Amino acid sequence: MTNKNQMDKKSIRGWYIYDWAHSAHSTSVMVAIAPVYFVNLYKDVFGSDGYTMYGFDFTGTNVWSIGISLSILIIAFLNPILAVIADKTPTKMTFLKIFTLFGCIPTFLMFFTPYVGTGWLFLLLMIVISVMGFSGAWTFANSFLPHLAPKKYLDEVSSKGFAYGYLGGGLLLVVHLAIITITDSSELFIQLSLASVAIWWGGFSLITFSTLKEPYIDPKEKISINSKVISIAFKQLKTTLSNVGEYKTLFIYLIVYLLFNDGIQTVLSIAGAYGADTLGVDLIFNMATIVIVQFIAAPGSMLFNTFAKIYSAKKSLMISLIGWIIIIFLAMGFAPLEETGEYAIKDGLFSWWPKLIRSHIWEPLGLSVNFQWLILGTFVGIVMGGSQAIARSIFAVMTPIKQSAEFFSFLGFMSRGASIFGPLLYALVAGYLGTRTAIFSVSMFLIAGTIGLQLLVDVEKGKKEALKSNK
Repeated sequence: MTNKNQMDKKSIRGWYIYDWAHSAHSTSVMVAIAPVYFVNLYKDVFGSDGYTMYGFDFTGTNVWSIGISLSILIIAFLNPILAVIADKTPTKMTFLKIFTLFGCIPTFLMFFTPYVGTGWLFLLLMIVISVMGFSGAWTFANSFLPHLAPKKYLDEVSSKGFAYGYLGGGLLLVVHLAIITITDSSELFIQLSLASVAIWWGGFSLITFSTLKEPYIDPKEKISINSKVISIAFKQLKTTLSNVGEYKTLFIYLIVYLLFNDGIQTVLSIAGAYGADTLGVDLIFNMATIVIVQFIAAPGSMLFNTFAKIYSAKKSLMISLIGWIIIIFLAMGFAPLEETGEYAIKDGLFSWWPKLIRSHIWEPLGLSVNFQWLILGTFVGIVMGGSQAIARSIFAVMTPIKQSAEFFSFLGFMSRGASIFGPLLYALVAGYLGTRTAIFSVSMFLIAGTIGLQLLVDVEKGKKEALKSNK
């Protein structure tokens, strides 16, 4: 029986380094810098209210959300086919390299945003392409997890991977924050910061590529890469779907995961744009908030790993999801202290909530919206690591190891595919009913997913189903 001392520590460290490398994209690009930069470029062209068509307000936040949904839609339908191929051929590492390159190139090209005719559109296009690369790479990086350690150590390995990611992404973001603060948000240094993410991601990935071993494939399962490989992949997908009854618990978990992860990913993907567009959060404060998130999330992921050991992985995940629900309602209550101006609270279904919170909390404490945003970062940092790391490890322990890439592609499909609906719903509701109502609509995904996890998912049963399949 494999024990902890017999695990391939070199491969595990290489896998950790990939989290360290590519997390810079999700922090500096997706959340801290690019959303605020995009919203400002968009407002320079269309004004603070954007433009309206058939009663729908195309604000900077809404257009950003639509762009993110488009990139996720494309990669969500491509990944399952590639993952089946990766399960049957020694190509997990090959696909990881391809998607890394596919993400790094457009990220580097963001430097040229001011030098093209329509800057906001060029930046959005580069975001769409880079997110496709990031999402594809993330799926294949995850597919290595079941091969790295025995199932009883996967909570720990997964949590440490996220901790590396939070520290790596956070460290580069600190550098970006210092540079942009010193240069008073100079556009040139914003461009350089975005481009440097590609160098960081690609550079550290070289360590992963040289140390992480391609998982062993049983010769009976291996296929040749030829013109028939695509049709074989489709047949395998069809077989997996038709035999999903063998993994009933895993399938139920995928549905539940679809719900709660959609809420989490939507919050993360639109937070920067929401803060800049609706609340008027400064770029510097937005970056500082993400720094707080990163460095709290690293120990936070290990904290929830401790909860998983003391209680169970499922209970640990439940605690983090309840935290996310509280965070969303807190975000709905953010408001500038001034009652008038560009960022004043607009009338709407939930306009009473930020007014109530402002009169009873923000005004008595004298907390501006920038400092309210910093408070949000503290809470997000605590729960983010736990929700992501434990959700991944729960999936891993219920996954048949011979089909790890295929099943992790379904996780990626559900994660990225589900993430289409959240930003689109947010954009639709925000366009007609306002951003605060749109934030509330996102909470419904998290509430439904949390209830489903508690009532429908039996992790121990899922483990037994996976072990039975591996025999």
